Amino acid sequence: MQRSVVVSSRKIDLKNTMKINLSDSNTIILCLIGFLLSRAMVVDNIAPLGVAFFLCVSKLDKYRLPVFVSTLAGTLLSFNQASNIIKYSMCIIIMHFIANNIKNIKSINKISMIGMLIIMPLSIGQAIVFGNYIYNLSISLVECILMFVSTYIFSYGVSIINKRASRKVTSSEEIVALTIIITFSIMGIGDVSIIGISIRNILATMTILILSITGGAALGASSGVIIGLVYFINNITSSMYMGIYAFAGLISGGFNKVNKYLSIAGYIVGWSLIYIYTSGSGSNIMAIRDIFIASILVMLIPEEFMKKIEKFIKGNGRLSDGIEDYLSRSREITNNRLRGMYKTYSDLANTFDRIREKEKILDQKDIAHIIDMVYSDECKNCGMRRRCWETRFNYTYTMMNRILECLEESGEIQLDNIPSDFKKDCIKPESIVKTSNCYYKMFALDYSWQQKFSENRKLVAKQIRYMSKSIECMAMELDRDITFDMEMENNILIELDRNNISVKKLNYISKDLNDFEVLIEKETCKGGNLCERKIAGVVSSVVGQDLDVNKIGCTCLGDSCKIKLYKKQEYKVVTEVSNMSKDGYIISGDNYTYMEISEGKYMMAISDGMGKGRKAYEESSITIDILEKMMDSKIDEEIVIDTINNILMLKSSDEMFSTLDLGIVDLNKGILNTIKMGACSTYIKRSNGDIDLISTASLPVGILSDVNIERDTRKIKDGDYIIMVSDGIIDAGKNKNLGDNWLIYFLKNMDTSNPKDISKEILNRALDIQNNNIYDDMTVLVSKVYKH
Repeated sequence: MQRSVVVSSRKIDLKNTMKINLSDSNTIILCLIGFLLSRAMVVDNIAPLGVAFFLCVSKLDKYRLPVFVSTLAGTLLSFNQASNIIKYSMCIIIMHFIANNIKNIKSINKISMIGMLIIMPLSIGQAIVFGNYIYNLSISLVECILMFVSTYIFSYGVSIINKRASRKVTSSEEIVALTIIITFSIMGIGDVSIIGISIRNILATMTILILSITGGAALGASSGVIIGLVYFINNITSSMYMGIYAFAGLISGGFNKVNKYLSIAGYIVGWSLIYIYTSGSGSNIMAIRDIFIASILVMLIPEEFMKKIEKFIKGNGRLSDGIEDYLSRSREITNNRLRGMYKTYSDLANTFDRIREKEKILDQKDIAHIIDMVYSDECKNCGMRRRCWETRFNYTYTMMNRILECLEESGEIQLDNIPSDFKKDCIKPESIVKTSNCYYKMFALDYSWQQKFSENRKLVAKQIRYMSKSIECMAMELDRDITFDMEMENNILIELDRNNISVKKLNYISKDLNDFEVLIEKETCKGGNLCERKIAGVVSSVVGQDLDVNKIGCTCLGDSCKIKLYKKQEYKVVTEVSNMSKDGYIISGDNYTYMEISEGKYMMAISDGMGKGRKAYEESSITIDILEKMMDSKIDEEIVIDTINNILMLKSSDEMFSTLDLGIVDLNKGILNTIKMGACSTYIKRSNGDIDLISTASLPVGILSDVNIERDTRKIKDGDYIIMVSDGIIDAGKNKNLGDNWLIYFLKNMDTSNPKDISKEILNRALDIQNNNIYDDMTVLVSKVYKH
């Protein structure tokens, strides 16, 4: 009893399924096409089109059964030979039973090959049975080739019919495939006429007119060629009709931007002229009757329906013809403005440099000024003033000058340092000495501040010059042959649309022959994995190269995200970090970063701010923040480091400096470039176990106004590890008399291959050496290099 209930339930489900399928417009369309195509004969009664169409539809579970019934019915009701009807019916039945095995095959070529292999033995067997081997085997070969080609073409048409509600962009290949399907379906109607009017001719003409009006001259001409060719293959007309239909479609499409009525008139005139010219004055003018009827029917089609077809054909991936010229002119204007800014900032920096500075504390003008002030304070009310400053002015002035010169040499003078003659003549030399020292200190302090201002002015001038160089680099970047490939953008949009991936904006930027990038903006997906899981594969298939993905601002909570796809690099770098702050501080003086930057490069950096707590954090944080922003903007490393140095020197009157350990990996060439400013050594653990050491003796940034940048370049290979550490790690060994290179021996004996585990083990070892006492912030940054 329980068993019968189950059977009943299954019957009800099947009934509901059939009801849903038959009420679906796609089901009706596919069934009608399958029925008509199975009746369309090509050469010598061969008719494999319905079989090829069903093979494409058999991958879709929803439509397989109704299309199987309609295609089989069309084959049985066709006016073909009995042997051909049996052969094609067997092919359709075989395909129906193996559909579950082929529905997961993605390759169109493989599906087409399966169809050819199914029909081949039946066709060859038929040829052998009926004799006349050479001719029949030749027809069998033609039938197998036609089966392969038609399956390949129909797969595009079936895909677009199946997803017509969601598709927004179509390719020219899909339109041609759909036209071929419609045309052969019309041929499947047969020679049916109503009061002498051919239904087949009217539908064929309507197809050309609709495609000409909505798609333009190119689509009109191509559809005319296809219909003319199909007519010729079916022995309905002569080959000249290909030219007639193609020319008429071309003329009609040429007027599509005016209105549909002029397009229809152009078609009628073009068809009539060529037809009368080729057929002669005695041609049957009544042949034009079907065209007039088709034209009237097209005129009656609602405008909204024609617009939907036009939007479906043209899509939204095209840009106007003048966009390239507009982009070129915009780039030229921007370039000229950038170069103007570059020259302005460069001239401003030169103006700062030309400002003259005092070479010493007291020049002749300052000495005269001090003498005047000493006179006003000490000598003006003195009883010996007339004798010293009127009778013996030159002598007194010379003596005062000698005192100030001596004062400038020693920085301060005592009574014993002044000339003995002056002490004999002056009645209060102690006051003169005291006042001179006081005024000299005032001038020395003023000179010190002037020197600081001068140094800051030079830093500002240098920074302005770096700004001008950065602007010049931007102008040079615009001079590169950067183009937007509109055709490639449209191809990518079409392929994404085929895979039900909706995007808001897409740019394909070609930088040179071998370099390009694809920028995509889309709505955020649920898991954030659509980029790697699907988009990269789809775009890679279009451009013909493996691509890497860089997600920009991708968060599950956001509304949209941006994706950059670029050529897959030779090498990949994975970085892991372990760190710990001094004495349990929440804020660490160590800051770090790692990121992919432009031109196929990968950056790792550690900065250690001097001191501890918030001050050290601010120093290193400034260094890392500027480094990230400027490196991502393609600014030269020297300019970046000089900018960091200048900002640290200008930011505070207190000493403010930090170390910088910068490593940049060229992911294409496999080269590591390092720049160290007061940083610890970098360790490279090779895949064979050897350890390379990179170290310099440069000063941290923020100490001197002129930075001496020391570079190092090393070749890296698959399986190498790059280990960068802050001084808290190295000093752990120094504090326990293990020396600077304790880490080398530790790395040699390490068997771990996971970069995260390596960073943890180094940190734990440093803690063990110090008995878990943290004397300084400790950071370990481990990057593993491997080939794709």
